[in-house]
Amino acid sequence: MEFHKILIAIDNCKSAEVVALNGLQIAQQYHAEIALVSIIDPEANWGGEQPTPREMDDMIDGNFNTSQQNVIDKVFKNYPVKTFIEQGKPYEIILKIADEWGADVIVMGTHGRKGLSHLLIGSVAEEVIRHTKKTLVVIPVSESNEA
Repeated sequence: MEFHKILIAIDNCKSAEVVALNGLQIAQQYHAEIALVSIIDPEANWGGEQPTPREMDDMIDGNFNTSQQNVIDKVFKNYPVKTFIEQGKPYEIILKIADEWGADVIVMGTHGRKGLSHLLIGSVAEEVIRHTKKTLVVIPVSESNEA
């Protein structure tokens, strides 16, 4: 099996480096192109008031752009990486970017929550699994990997 394009979905957490490193290892093995995608979910629980559209744009330009650049600097160094930062439901955006960019593989992390927290939070990885025919590599990340 040949892989030419690998899409790595990362969030704004410390575990993003673990996920990115796994994606890089696959890309190096196949000499594949890499793209990173980060998603801002406007429907997420923000612990208070929902951000305004302007605040969402600021997050894209600020925190998420900086977070992606930090991962690129730490993990990819001289390996060329395309980046996407989008707003929407995370699993839908991952699938959309994977299709539009022509990814052969999607690499993403999962917190592996079980029980009630899984039911309440839902799982982006589970939704991607249900809705894609692409090869999917799911990297378990623990709470200790979180910032």
